[in-house]
Amino acid sequence: MDSVQLLLIVCFLGGLIGALITPLVFWSKGRKPASGFFAGVLVGTLGNLLLLVPLWLLVKPRQVYRLTDGFDISVAYNLGVAALLGGRHEEARYYFVQVTQADTQNTAAWLYLANLATTPLEAWSYIQQARAIDAADPAVQQAVAHTWPQVQHLYGEGNR
Repeated sequence: MDSVQLLLIVCFLGGLIGALITPLVFWSKGRKPASGFFAGVLVGTLGNLLLLVPLWLLVKPRQVYRLTDGFDISVAYNLGVAALLGGRHEEARYYFVQVTQADTQNTAAWLYLANLATTPLEAWSYIQQARAIDAADPAVQQAVAHTWPQVQHLYGEGNR
């Protein structure tokens, strides 16, 4: 049970307790308990309308798109490129990860992930994936030439 559901239950119980206690208050003041019950129900209803309806609007389920529902690798790849061009790096990283999970042989997506990496070592791991697919690709060779000097001290001089 998450915190929002717990909050909804607490609000409901508060309204219910108010509807049950209000007749006792009315009875102690010499009024009819039945009118107190209806006043408590009215107050509880207004409280629910003011608190629970806006909460329900905030937490109601949204439509979720799954990768299996018409996932197209080329569309995800193009969305990643567009996000990268727009400066939305996290979104671009998301799309390129989706592409590499669906098609592990996509060299370009691995290289884009290397460009989006936050550390040279992370970039090198993505470049290694691209090298395993096509080491003769000029883009892969250029990425190796650019990144290797930054990580060679971690691997030693002879392990390229």
